[in-house]
Amino acid sequence: MKTATRLTFCLLLTCAALLPRPCAAAPGEWDYTNSLTSPRENHTATLLPSGQVLVAVGGSDEDSSSATAELYDPAAGVWSATGSLSGVRRNHTATLLPNGMVLAAGGAGVPLAALVTSELYNPATGAWTGTGSLSDGRYDHTATLLLSGKVLVAGGATPSSYLASAELYDPATGKWSTTGSLKAERGFHTATLLPSGKVLVAGGYDLFGAIASAELYDPTTGKWSSTGSLNAARFGHTATLLQDGTVLVVAGGTNSGVALQTAELYNPTTGLWTFTGSLSTARDLHTATLLPNGQVLAAAGVGTSKLVSAELYDPATGTWSNTGSLNQARYRYTATLLPDGSVLAAGGQGSSVFALSTAEIYGSAVALPSNVQGRGDIDNMGNDVTFQFHATQSDMDIIGTFGFCDEAAGYCTKKGRVQSLSFNGDSADFSGYVQLNGKRVTFDVSITDGSSTGTPDTFSMTLSNGYSASGALTSGEIRIY
Repeated sequence: MKTATRLTFCLLLTCAALLPRPCAAAPGEWDYTNSLTSPRENHTATLLPSGQVLVAVGGSDEDSSSATAELYDPAAGVWSATGSLSGVRRNHTATLLPNGMVLAAGGAGVPLAALVTSELYNPATGAWTGTGSLSDGRYDHTATLLLSGKVLVAGGATPSSYLASAELYDPATGKWSTTGSLKAERGFHTATLLPSGKVLVAGGYDLFGAIASAELYDPTTGKWSSTGSLNAARFGHTATLLQDGTVLVVAGGTNSGVALQTAELYNPTTGLWTFTGSLSTARDLHTATLLPNGQVLAAAGVGTSKLVSAELYDPATGTWSNTGSLNQARYRYTATLLPDGSVLAAGGQGSSVFALSTAEIYGSAVALPSNVQGRGDIDNMGNDVTFQFHATQSDMDIIGTFGFCDEAAGYCTKKGRVQSLSFNGDSADFSGYVQLNGKRVTFDVSITDGSSTGTPDTFSMTLSNGYSASGALTSGEIRIY
């Protein structure tokens, strides 16, 4: 008989289980939440494992920046100050690391300078500490968390040039090391982690204007390779990994200063770009958020005017439809998918050059995995097995992470990625892929709510290699709304 230990499953509670404020926005509508403690734009926003949102630095106008940071608590709908960074920065990147800390890297200082410094935020202490310095100072770059746990920083700008260099941050050592350079200098581009583990960099800006080229970074070789070109050169656009593994690139700016209305899809299998449905409104400096139902919310930005409009992209039809408008025009702001499936829009610039302190919530009727704990024993083929299971919302272009370990059977997963999630009454189904003993396998998981206190929740899982498990959670509770 194998030794049984606990299983931990994490599934988000929606508004019914939370405090009232975050639930004020009806599905498809925007509603104000409490304002930030400081106006800011060109800042970063990171969803922490606790469900809080860390907003860091940014500025109050084009000539000033801040070293402050603050936390948004979705349960209470309030902002509170947290530890300040060692110095001012804007147009930097912030990456949630596997250990729960946040890496802030590079950015622009005041007076204008490309920063080489980077810092770590510890949610347990609320403090920032310095970590290794980049080889090249940069702002308007990208930072991508690789499947290995390292962070890839690519491209960016300095006051006099655009960069092709790229670097890797290793959380285990706290040091940066150079890796292969991009084929083209670029800043203000996008970087998307693909299911293969490669990174797609698309578009951007260089000394000559908007770029249409795209490249792939292969972490196994540390090299970049060309992968077709966008049908329209663009910068200030967004790139979103869809649930089918394709990448949706939306709108952006052009050399003429006119915002684009077009959108394109990248197919990693063929390496080709194809136009998809155009937006109803041209927009630049907007945000795009993958919602739990697989649709993409493109919101606000700048077109022929400062925008309050928002629209939804449906991958099933390749078309856009209008949804509720924001209460206030904003661009250069952040949009964060919250644990209950709603979207937090914070700060940015509005009708003037000064930064905003206001924040809004876009209501969603669908919940995401988060940190509601349930524990129990799982039985597989008549024997007790050992599981450790975790699914949690992520700030990357995936829904969450998955992992378990059946030590007696020799099944321990690594690099699990949840890529689809659906709800049906009192049940939830999700799927994705994991690395299992060096091989990639897909998984499908079903959870059924016991529907009443004291009634066990049930769990079943199958892997593409034939492994399966099922059982009941004998303590704790998973509630699905």
